[in-house]
Amino acid sequence: MRRRKRRRRTRLRERYERRLFEILRELSIPLVILHFTLAVGTLGYMVLSGGDFINSFYMTVITIGTIGFGEVVQGADTRAGRIFTTFLALGGVGVFTSTITVIARVIFKEELQHLWRRLSMMNAIDKLEGHYILAGFDEVTAELARLLERRKVPFVVLDDTQEGLARIAESRLPYYLPEAPFEQETLLAAGIRRAEGMVVNLGDDARNISIIAVARLLRPEPEEFAIYSFASSPDDVERLEELGANRAFFPGRMVAGRLAAYLFHPESSYLQGLFDRLAFGEETDVDLLEVRIEEGHPWAGRRVGELRRELRANVVALRLPGGRLELELDDEREVQPGCALILFGRAERLEKLRERLEVERELP
Repeated sequence: MRRRKRRRRTRLRERYERRLFEILRELSIPLVILHFTLAVGTLGYMVLSGGDFINSFYMTVITIGTIGFGEVVQGADTRAGRIFTTFLALGGVGVFTSTITVIARVIFKEELQHLWRRLSMMNAIDKLEGHYILAGFDEVTAELARLLERRKVPFVVLDDTQEGLARIAESRLPYYLPEAPFEQETLLAAGIRRAEGMVVNLGDDARNISIIAVARLLRPEPEEFAIYSFASSPDDVERLEELGANRAFFPGRMVAGRLAAYLFHPESSYLQGLFDRLAFGEETDVDLLEVRIEEGHPWAGRRVGELRRELRANVVALRLPGGRLELELDDEREVQPGCALILFGRAERLEKLRERLEVERELP
């Protein structure tokens, strides 16, 4: 069994931890003084009692803690014992109350709570693999997050704007980082090296370009890491794709295209709605799956009829290497490497096929 590589700590995590230790360092001096007071009190009562450690320590605690159950240590009721108790109480009570005050102030400090939550969040993100990164969290991305959650697809949201953080708080997202999305350390902390892809929607093409450039430096292979970006205008779609996005979308054009499909084909409104729900992850009973057939793939060289019977799914089309769709598939049609099979069937069945293919891909 292959051992998983130990993951390096990101600079963002180190920055969080460094700041956490700086806050906790405020406790060091009060705690040292408190321990010193406890040690002096315990040793003093041990001298008076002839070496009774437990009762000496207990007597010290109830003295500086102003509990005062009386002299429980032998020798504490002598003149020397009462003089020692007096000075211990005068100095120790102030030390005890000051220490408790500092501890309470540090523990309930808002920044400490935020740092603790962020470190816990990063620990959870470190366990993700094959997830998506959503850079920017506006109304559109929030709707996308809802669809991903419905399909149980893990994702990490990156946003440092006030509007985005407020929307994140309302959505109660499981994974997010309140940091600048276009920073390299933020993308590394979001697990970009293990992610399946990224959606960029920062509301500004300059910011979109900057995060695409940084992401492509970390994950240069478009086939292994897909980047989908929103564009502010139709003219910027091509530019974003040239700079590294697999696909760029102008939201107005997408909505207009879907509406036009309903207007031009009113008799097929059910099919239009079905394909919309499939595309947007809202159809739970049936689904579509595209499987690329590479050299050495177990389905390469197989006939379509065999695959239909074995997979218990409809092979509805074959996408050829040039991009053309072959729709009329005979059972004797042989599947060649470089093509892609398009399957249609029950969602749970296709999900099992997807998991099976992933396992087979990982086998040596």
